This record gives sequence, C-alpha cells and structure tokens, in this order.
Amino acid sequence: MPYTGKHPGLVLAAGLALVLASALAPAGLRGLPVPFWSWLIWAATACAALAMFRQAGHGLVEGVRRLVWLAPVVLMFALPAALLVPGPHRALAAVALVSRALASAAAGAALAARLGPIGLVRAARQLGAPTRLADVLEATLSSLAIVLRQAQNMLRAREARRTAFGAWSDLAAAPSDTVHGFGRLMAALLLRSLERGEAIEQARLARGCEP
Repeated sequence: MPYTGKHPGLVLAAGLALVLASALAPAGLRGLPVPFWSWLIWAATACAALAMFRQAGHGLVEGVRRLVWLAPVVLMFALPAALLVPGPHRALAAVALVSRALASAAAGAALAARLGPIGLVRAARQLGAPTRLADVLEATLSSLAIVLRQAQNMLRAREARRTAFGAWSDLAAAPSDTVHGFGRLMAALLLRSLERGEAIEQARLARGCEP
C-alpha cells in the first residue's frame, strides 16, 4: 500500500538520494574500468527498488515484472551511449550503463509506487517546494491517475468482449487491424479523460477552490 506515515518528505529525499547515487556512479564512459563499488551501488539500488515495490503492495514477482517492462526503454537509451566509449572496455561499459540506468529507473518507479500520488504531493510540500509548483504537481498526478484508470477500464472491457486473451494476441496475424484498434482505443481514451478532467475541475470550482 502507498505510504501513509507522517514523514513522506524524508522518504522522498532518501529515495532521490538513492537514485542520484546510482545515476552518478562511474560506468566507464571514459574508457576506464568500472569500479567495483559501482556494481555494489547498482545491486543495492535494485534490491531497494524491489523492497519499495513490496512495501507498496506488490510482490516479488510483480516487482521483477515491472523491472522487465523498464528494460526495453533502458536498453534503447543506454546502449547507444556505449558506442562512444573508447578503448577495449566498450562491452563492459555497455553492461555498466544498462545496469546503472535500470537501477536508477527502477528506484524512481518504486519510489513513486511507494509514495503514491498523494504521498508525492505531501512530500513536495514538506520539503518546502513552492506552493504553485506543488499545486501543479497535484493537478498533474490527479490527471495522470484519471488517464490510467480510464485506460485500465477500457482494456478490461475490451478483453471481456474478446474470445482470445491478450491485447497483442492478434498483432502477428493482423498487424494493421491491431494497430488501428489501438488507435481508436487511444482516441476514445483521450476523449473520456478530457470529459472526466473537465467534470473534476467543475466539481473543484464548485467547492470554492481557486481556478
């Protein structure tokens, strides 16, 4: 479950410190060997991310699955940087870059899951963020939560109307129809999210909140 304690700011600060420590650990970009302590930091960060996922209510399998979902994005951004590494340590630097990016991204995702939208806003206010910035963060997270909830409901309804299971099951057999179907899904999601966001804004104004 998301964090409900009295000090979300400390959790956010500790999590950001962990992300920065992992992201700034040397990965051999200058052609130098990767320090041993860098591997230790990345391993500890990955373990901490799994622990935070578990504290957020996700089991070990679910935490690993979330890391697997992050892997393609990490590979897409980290591997091209390894081509710029001079010397014979290019392959090791590629592994180090992927490890560093994956550990940092996993820690950030786990921190967001641990605090949740409300916890992130409370943490920002406790850390002394400007009031306007905290309000923008709160509105952004609220809108994002609406979009994700609408997407989950639409995908659940889509699966209930299908004879086969899996959103991508027909991609190989009918790629064009599958892509068009997802395009219609995204258009409907945008319209529903805008309608829902407008309704929430009207309700907020009706309660006397500032526009």
